[in-house]
Amino acid sequence: MLIWLLSDSDSSKHLAFSETLSGFCSHFTDIKAEFAVKTRHSLWESIFAHLRDSKRNPIADIIEIPHNWTALLAKLGLLSDLSRIFEDFNPLACPEFITREFGPGEGGTVFSAPWWMEAPALFYSPSALKAMGGNPGEHGLSWEEFSAVLEKLSIRRRAMGSDFYPLCFPASSGALGLNDVLPRVWSRGGGLFSQDLSRASFNKDETSAGIQDLLNLAVNGHARLFSPALFEGAGYFHEGAAFAFSPRDLCSGRGMGAPKSTLGMLPWPGYNPAQAPKVWQAGANAAGGPVNINNLAVFSGTADLKAAASLLKWLLKPERVGKFTAAFSVFPCHRAEFEERLENSRQGGLYRRIFTGASLRPNITVYPTAEMLLERVLWNMSLSVARRDYSNDDLTRELIIAQGEADYLLSLY
Repeated sequence: MLIWLLSDSDSSKHLAFSETLSGFCSHFTDIKAEFAVKTRHSLWESIFAHLRDSKRNPIADIIEIPHNWTALLAKLGLLSDLSRIFEDFNPLACPEFITREFGPGEGGTVFSAPWWMEAPALFYSPSALKAMGGNPGEHGLSWEEFSAVLEKLSIRRRAMGSDFYPLCFPASSGALGLNDVLPRVWSRGGGLFSQDLSRASFNKDETSAGIQDLLNLAVNGHARLFSPALFEGAGYFHEGAAFAFSPRDLCSGRGMGAPKSTLGMLPWPGYNPAQAPKVWQAGANAAGGPVNINNLAVFSGTADLKAAASLLKWLLKPERVGKFTAAFSVFPCHRAEFEERLENSRQGGLYRRIFTGASLRPNITVYPTAEMLLERVLWNMSLSVARRDYSNDDLTRELIIAQGEADYLLSLY
């Protein structure tokens, strides 16, 4: 039996999964199981290679997927209905913000199970406090205040000739991705699609401006894309940085670069969790900031459905999910384990407010492809920034092209 696991910048995830899988194989000695790691892109390519030629390109028995790939893969007939695999599966044993947007379908069908999640936030080092004029409080900084602080730190960096930039995007491949820009896009009122999901809105003013805000952080010298430090074991928080955007709980002292007990945490700039429905007017019908959720699914064509079901049960056992997610500073999707993690987190109170106002990306068939289109735009624009030939006109042109492709996809459904 083969499992496809999504790649991660923190190797602790794969080490923890290897330990969990070893425990399963020791208990079920008649089942042989192994896993392979795939990036989101290679996973996508492997799935569609299977659709083109299933004999030459088999799919793993169990697949880790972003939660909003579920509708598309189910429509393509690639996923098993988990409600028929084992009777005691409870898809509602998750926090309310997951179940309200990811409940069972018609007839109780469930094609993937929420496994772990993360929520983006702003982390800061003690050196950032002076630049901020002291701790800004639980509501954090507005985007304008945050930009002003970065400008102050950048001026100081240039005067000192420092090689370190005040802001870093840890766990990045070097380019900005959708995970980086989506919180700002949503806070401006933008999104990937219109409210009625009838057309793409890549080039909507609010969406374009949200992307520009993030790109301008690098253009203005506050952050560096494709930094060599990313590939030199710098961990999650570069030594000389004052701030970091991260979806991981960097204050937990677990995973890559631990411990981080000296770090402080704030909500995303411009986002007040206590007023999420008022502040965040997302194009994706979101009331709050985006939460990234990864699910487990069983391939409909698996040769041994019983073995796959046994492994899925093993992986989703609450105590195992709790231990697994703790290894790389993310949160379990099981309600009881999630509550326990919040209680034990140094920033549990702030995380609770962030998750309370959280929203998921729409689980609709066209959304994953639209994300891929936007990721391509972000990669191209990040390269332009790194080469110092970026312009807003180039971004607009790329967004118009990608929007046309997304609108064509919508017309097919």
